[in-house]
This record gives sequence, C-alpha cells and structure tokens, in this order.
Amino acid sequence: MTTLSIPTGDGVRDTETLPSGARFAFWADATVYRTVYHVAQQHPEASDANPGTAEAPFHTIDAAARRLQPGEKVVIHAGIYRECVRPARGGASAEAMIAYEAAPGERVVVRGSDRWTPECRPSAGYALPGSAEAALNLRPERLEVFLDSPALQGEGVKAPLTAPIWMAELPDHFTDGYNPFLVRNAYAYMPQLNDVGDVGFFQRALQRRGTLFVDGIPLAQVHHFRELAVRDGAFWVEEPGLRLHVRLCGDADPTAHLLEVTMREQLFAPRDFGLGYLRVSGLIFEHAADGVPAPQRAAVSTMRGHHWIIEGCEVAWANAVGMDIGAQTWDATLPHPTGGHLLRHNTIRQCGICGLAGALGVHHTLIEGNTIEEIGGLDLERLCENAGIKFHAAEHCLIRGNVLRHIRNASGLWLDCSNLDNRITHNIFADIETYLAAAFMEMNFDANLLDHNIFWDIRAPLPAGGGVAVLADCNESLVVAHNFFGQCQGYGVMFALGQASRQHQGRTGLCRANAAYNNVFYRCPHRVSLGRLEENHSDGNLFDIRDDTCSFEIARPEPGCLQHLAGWQRYFDQDRHATQARLTAEFDLASGVLRWHTDDPLPTTQPVPTLPASAWDVRPGPAGAAADPAK
Repeated sequence: MTTLSIPTGDGVRDTETLPSGARFAFWADATVYRTVYHVAQQHPEASDANPGTAEAPFHTIDAAARRLQPGEKVVIHAGIYRECVRPARGGASAEAMIAYEAAPGERVVVRGSDRWTPECRPSAGYALPGSAEAALNLRPERLEVFLDSPALQGEGVKAPLTAPIWMAELPDHFTDGYNPFLVRNAYAYMPQLNDVGDVGFFQRALQRRGTLFVDGIPLAQVHHFRELAVRDGAFWVEEPGLRLHVRLCGDADPTAHLLEVTMREQLFAPRDFGLGYLRVSGLIFEHAADGVPAPQRAAVSTMRGHHWIIEGCEVAWANAVGMDIGAQTWDATLPHPTGGHLLRHNTIRQCGICGLAGALGVHHTLIEGNTIEEIGGLDLERLCENAGIKFHAAEHCLIRGNVLRHIRNASGLWLDCSNLDNRITHNIFADIETYLAAAFMEMNFDANLLDHNIFWDIRAPLPAGGGVAVLADCNESLVVAHNFFGQCQGYGVMFALGQASRQHQGRTGLCRANAAYNNVFYRCPHRVSLGRLEENHSDGNLFDIRDDTCSFEIARPEPGCLQHLAGWQRYFDQDRHATQARLTAEFDLASGVLRWHTDDPLPTTQPVPTLPASAWDVRPGPAGAAADPAK
C-alpha cells in the first residue's frame, strides 16, 4: 500500500510531494549561451539579411528561429511582430537549450493579425428588415438565444430601417494558404454537435475563426447579415470568406479607427513534432485564429515537444486555445520523450475555448504561478474541451499556486480520463460560471490530490445544475483535503456516477475510494454528495452552521436521500469528526487574500486516508496530513 504523505510543520508545508510519495522532479535551464542574436524591428538597420548582432539585428523573430542552434539564444527588442515564429530545431539538453527572450524592460508583442486599411463602402446586396423580430424570423422569446444585447429585452423593440453597415474586401493574400474567415470554428471531429438541440449553439460552432479588432477590441461575429440590424459592434462574413460587413460600436466610421484582422492560426509553434529544450521568456502573444479542438493547435504550441520552459509570457485573444503542451489529439503518435515542461508566471486570458490544453503526453510538468482568466468566450462549453486548464492522461504533474478566475462557459481545471499522480495545490478558483465544475476530475482510476486550494463564487449559468466546486465523475482515488469552499452554488464536493455506463481502458468508472477531509465550507447550501455511500468518505470538515438544511446527498444505494449533518453522521457514519460553526469570511480576489473567522470550536484535523496501490513503484510514506491554513 502507498500512502499520501503531507508532512506537517510549523507553518511550512511540503508542496512538492506527489500522491505517490515521490517528489516532483524539478529542473532548470543550465545553459551558458555562447552566442546571442538580436531581433529589433525598430532598429533603422534591421534586416533578415543581417548577422543578427546588436548593431545589425534581424528584422523578424522567425529569421533568428531559422538560425538558432543548441546553446544559443535570441534577445528580442520592443515592437509588434506580425508573424508566426517557427523554431527550426530544439536544444540538446538542459545544458544546451535554445532560448527566445524579450529584452529586459521592453514590450515584445507577437501578433497574429495584420493592419487592415480597406476601401470601405456602404453594404450592398443584402436587405435589412424593419424590426428585430423580422430580422431573426423568430418568436420574440427566442431573440436572446442569438443576440446578447440588453436592447432586445422586452417586446416591440424596433431596429432602424437603415443602419450604417460597411463592407470591404480582405487582403488579396488571404486567397493563399490559411484564411480564418473561410474556415469554420469546428473541426470535423465534433460528435457533440449532433447531440445539442440549441440552434444558437450550433451556429456559434460554425462561425468563422477570424476576428476583426477595432482599436484593440474584438467585434462580435454574427451568423446572419440581418442580425446587424439589431446590434452594433459586430461583423458578418460573406461567402466565400473574402468580404466583411461591419457595423462599429456607436455606428462609427471605420476609417477613423485602427482595424486589424486575424490572419495566422498560430503564433509560436515548430513545424516539426517533438522538439525539446526550448525556453520562451517574457513575450506577449495576441490574436491567434486557431480552431476549436480537437485537435489542439493553440496560439503557442510545443507541437508534441518536451522539456520546454515558458515563463513570464502573456497569451491573449486566441480564438480557441491559448497554449497546448500535449499530443494535440488522442490518436497521435507520441514521440519520446514527452512532457517535462515548466510553465510558470504566465498570463493566459480571453481565449474562446481553453487557456492551457494537453491531450496525452503531459508528464512530469510544472504549472506554477500562472493567471488564467476570461476563458470561454465562444460559449461552447458542451463541446467538452472548455476549461482554464484541460488535460487528458496527465501523469506526475504539479499544478501549484495558479489563479483561475473570471471564467464563463468553462471549467477552471478539467483532468479528463487516465490522469494519475497529479497534485493540485494552493490554487485559487474564483468567479467561475460553469455547467460542470471549477475543478472537474473525470474517469481517473489512480490517485490524485487536490489540497489547500480556495474555491470562491462558483456558480451555474442556469438554476438546473452545475456550479460545483469539485466534481469527480466516475472517478477513483481522489483526495480533496484542506480546501476552502466559499459561496458555491452547486455542491462543494461531489463524487458522482454521471457517466456510469461509459467505458474507458476496458472498464467503467467505479466512483470509489474518493475522500473529502479537513475542508472548510462557507455559504455552501450544498456541501458534499457521495455517489456511493460505502465507497467514498468525508470527515474532519468544518461547515457553516447556516447551511445545514438538506446539504448532504447520498446518491446510491437508490433511491438516495438528502440529510443534515446530524443525520449524515448518525445514519451514514460520515463526518464523524466534523463540526458546524458560525463562520464569517472575506476574500479579496485582486490580492488573493482570504480572511475567515469563528469563535466556535474547530474539528480535529483527521489523517488523510491511505490511497490504494497504483501503477507506479514507490516506497510507502508515513501517514499524516497538514493542518488547515486557518486552523
């Protein structure tokens, strides 16, 4: 038997030990760079024909990418680089890496859009109806399915008989290669589209990948030209993707504004699979026109590589996915080795589907100190790839000290199928609106640990369900310990059998050997739900006394029931050492500071349960559990 070991101490916690008992395998860039190239677009002598010295720098980053050899790096100076960087080769080891660095103190932006200075003229060839109802040919109550506009609330709203809509052709070179205004969001592999009856959902999935930015702000894309009659700040793509019809916010004249159209699918991605030992530091990546996964071809992609360091970077306004670090799809041939990445202190924001994705091959990877926010803008959560972080089959990873916040139509973290020996610790999940959960653990058959995290303001988009803080569906051997759950609309912790008939790795998920220990629940009217009474356990938790009514759920054996704490303890032998108290709590999302207080007695911290033996070979560690941060 292996045990979960979190050594106690006076205020100092071990945050490096994985559920297997092994410590995470840290490494670092140990390269002494013998050659340093420079890229400086704003230098008067910059040219890709130059040798790339500080005095005669390259003009584009990709010119350096073609030149770099192991043990060399490029320093990139301020500017907006409208290109996709394609590293030609990787490094050889931690002592012979290849590095891409922003010059200290300089703002380096790699952008997937180009400036657009078209000849705009009034739209022609398409008629505008005279009312919102006619514009959509729908019943008034269906308007908001298609249009997210406060002006459409109520009946009898009239659209203008004429609207200042402009049309213009996209650049001629869009006819060569990749045209995101021709390619639709959805790839061919989207079986979920057949299962969703919402026409608006289907139309969003079939919109174009291209985006029009006006003074740095993206315009909404509409599915029909007639929708421009009832909303400004939007554009429509005419077939075959070479002309846009645009209505600016406030019906402004487009010639008075900076217009940018996305042109590139990716911003930093090798052409070849499997490159290793690359470091990317301090760069800003914006405006990628990538598609909805699978496959996961993100703005920044390791392209199935290994041992990348991505640090201090920012990824923003990706149409679908900000960053991918895995195999990209489930039928890929994995190179060897895989994983080993260090991703730290990055910001990933305003991505339509997912912030950080990894389909297979995400092994021994550190995800630390990142901020992932404003994810889910395409509103396609039921396509099942939507999350701040979404991994499949991740192994031996440490996800530590990240902030996942302001997320809509997506989970915060989703570990989907065959994830093992991962630790999710000291993260913040806040202001998340999801049909599923802030942390969703699905069909994992080996041990994972979720400890010392803060969950705050987790809610569902509809009253019917969702908004769970931690959901483990047909999952096994998950320990949820020492977390703070505050103001969660759905259950704080839910062990479920929602996919009981789904087969994976030759069997179905059992919903067994999961545990919720030593957590604090504040203003959570739904506390703990157990999928199987005899197989999952809850103990040592502290509950806000105001939320005791029917706040515990037994799903099986059927017919199931709802309980208060006394019944939960007496009849089901759960939370024997738990208590209720009058709690107060405040959480400042900007600073990440949580303050809570009670004058009532606290429960005795319970040892974290022993986990079953798994596929890895480690020596058993001592049993024990760290004290809660505020106990």
